[in-house]
Amino acid sequence: MSIDVRRFYTPKVLPETVPSGIEGLDKILLGGFPRGAVVLLAGNPGTGKSTFAARFVYEGCRRGERSIYLNFVEPRRDFYDHMTMLGMDFEECERKGLFHYMEAVTIADEDALITQLEDLVKLVMETKAKRVAIDSITAMLQIVKVPSRVRELLQNIFVNGFKPHQVTTVLIAEHPYGAKVVGYGIEEFIVDAVFILKYRLSRGKIQRVLEIRKARWAPIHQAEFPFRIKPGIVIDISLPEEPEEIPPLDYSRTISLCDTLFRVHGLVELGIGAKEITRAASICDYLHIAKGSQVLIGVSPVIHSTLVLSTIASSLMLMGEDILIVSFKNSSKSIADMLECSLRVVGSPDEKPLPNVVSVNPTVYTLVELIDLISSAIDQFKPSILLVDGLEAIEVVETRKERYYASLYNLLVRSKKKGVTGFYLYSVPSRVQLKELPVTPLFELSIYIEANPRSIVEYEYEPLGLETSMEVYHPLIHVKIPVRFRTNNLLQFCTRV
Repeated sequence: MSIDVRRFYTPKVLPETVPSGIEGLDKILLGGFPRGAVVLLAGNPGTGKSTFAARFVYEGCRRGERSIYLNFVEPRRDFYDHMTMLGMDFEECERKGLFHYMEAVTIADEDALITQLEDLVKLVMETKAKRVAIDSITAMLQIVKVPSRVRELLQNIFVNGFKPHQVTTVLIAEHPYGAKVVGYGIEEFIVDAVFILKYRLSRGKIQRVLEIRKARWAPIHQAEFPFRIKPGIVIDISLPEEPEEIPPLDYSRTISLCDTLFRVHGLVELGIGAKEITRAASICDYLHIAKGSQVLIGVSPVIHSTLVLSTIASSLMLMGEDILIVSFKNSSKSIADMLECSLRVVGSPDEKPLPNVVSVNPTVYTLVELIDLISSAIDQFKPSILLVDGLEAIEVVETRKERYYASLYNLLVRSKKKGVTGFYLYSVPSRVQLKELPVTPLFELSIYIEANPRSIVEYEYEPLGLETSMEVYHPLIHVKIPVRFRTNNLLQFCTRV
């Protein structure tokens, strides 16, 4: 019997929840915010607080709930224009009578503030609004300045006033760099949840992070979650994948490893000599992998990865697979050229479409962005096969190894969940080092390809070629197979005009 470990930490009785519209956050919070909850959203300048709150009230519009956004810092037009760029049409919500924007940028004294808050309460009651966002209570604190008075206002309006009417409220607050508490500190005690948005700088790149400091109704096991602001999705939180969600490998649908690596006849051949070729062919009967498997291919640095990559891609193309190639070290053009050469060797028609190739400089992006990029490409192109070239290059992006391993694990799980078979090329000096890599156990199968140089005398009787050996660490067999790349044929077809 399959048991989801999350059941041991989930409360037996859950409150009625209000989805925030932020998919990852709702999953963490067991569906969203409790109806009537008061949520404090604090953060450094520019971390996405207003966008976060706007997504919450916009979700109300999407669900037919009336919502109100009271803004002390941003004019209506600026707010609408910014949110439209992210895919949220608040003017349409306003036309439907589901949204009210209260602009309060001119409030300068406590009397005017009290009047504005009274108008807010009146509008909530008249429209029967169920979602309210205040941007920001920091502006209120700057006007009132007396801590006891601030607590009185927050308690009477948002806790005692809105909560009994099941109005869910998000309060935005500025959180200066280095500050340990939000505002006067009292704000955190009267609310149901505290979220902190902040920046993390990694090698000159900005990574936004959500810290869940408090959520009374939900068990929180991980405190920080990277997120991105993306048009359409708006707030995209990167969550760890759950092994429980991985479907079992389907061994009724398998791929021959030998066909995958050596189907390009005329370019690659197994064994050196008749006996070795016969033995290698018999071993190939065992070297099958289930579709959805993730395979790590270690390649000696003296072997150019595009040679191995094009061989695998050409073989899989001839097998009728839909392929997506993501390269962190070679350009799309160089990969396409090598693929065309490989296909010419076997006489494949020139009109045969080449795989989709995404070439990425890993130093430009954060690790979360790179994993998200691969996942998005899989969603867009829907391949049956994913080929990743230069997996080792991702390590330069993240200095903390545990984050790198966790992110790679999540990528492998996502690929398995989508039924995509993955081949990951990793340049590593020796097979011993491949076996010692902490990431190797994450894969169903690992392979190491190394060069076996020949003497110049041997080339007097044999055509030009690259002699290698392929060591396979398969669940059923551990074997080393001689492999020859017929680079003479490749050279012939690639240099033709």
